[in-house]
Amino acid sequence: MNQMDYKQVFEMLYRAGFSVPEINRLYRFRRNYRECEMDRPPVDRRRLEFVRWLVATGRLTDHIP
Repeated sequence: MNQMDYKQVFEMLYRAGFSVPEINRLYRFRRNYRECEMDRPPVDRRRLEFVRWLVATGRLTDHIP
């Protein structure tokens, strides 16, 4: 996220009622999550994308018949 995006997101979250420390924690959480996603081996990433697709298309649910 570049500096302009950060400022826009910061203002939006601040107007929505988030405090400055909360916004900073959200920003750090997002950055750390993105870094962890990039560290995954390609096979794991593809498998995760496939499972997400299964859930999104309704082929996989947590409902057991």
